[in-house]
Amino acid sequence: MQESGAIAVAVGDPEHQSGWITMYAPGDTSDITIPSVFLAKNEYRALLYLSKIVDAPMMILLQLDDFITWPLLDVLMIIFVSPSVMMIFIYISWQLRQRHRKQREVAPVDVVSRLLMKQFFTEKVKENEAEECAICLEDYINGEELRVLPCKHDFHTFCVDAWLTTQKKFCPICKRDITFITEKPSHPQQQNEQQAPLLIEP
Repeated sequence: MQESGAIAVAVGDPEHQSGWITMYAPGDTSDITIPSVFLAKNEYRALLYLSKIVDAPMMILLQLDDFITWPLLDVLMIIFVSPSVMMIFIYISWQLRQRHRKQREVAPVDVVSRLLMKQFFTEKVKENEAEECAICLEDYINGEELRVLPCKHDFHTFCVDAWLTTQKKFCPICKRDITFITEKPSHPQQQNEQQAPLLIEP
């Protein structure tokens, strides 16, 4: 074909082949300089059809982008995108674990809101009874409402509620878990007394 003046050769596959076809010549082909391309059956038949209806020379355009750019793009996506997706997945997993751990360390708001309360009166202070909040270190004001934990330690309501729901579910003084389930009262009257939202010392 080169000797007849062809500047390129398109080899078509007229029959269906189940495997790859390798084009080669039995002799020395070092003197062949024109390019050649192998066409599958569908492309080959399409060119034959066009050659019959188009009365003009046709040009076959080989786009190297199909063989080089796309595989390179795939490799770049794997190199750069995959680690990013993995890092996002790891970060989300870590955040979920941190959130779950944080939820286990703090007390639920509904549990804290059911804790007992009392009013502070200066004249009713007993011996060795605290007169200041151990969290903010501010003195209690006469008539001020305090939150009483199951361990009998009391604090400013705002201070201890914020501590229990955002920091730890333990008493800031004795480290007792305020969510620990205690024994249920045996008498309904005793249960009602424990559920009372406000205690006023006599």
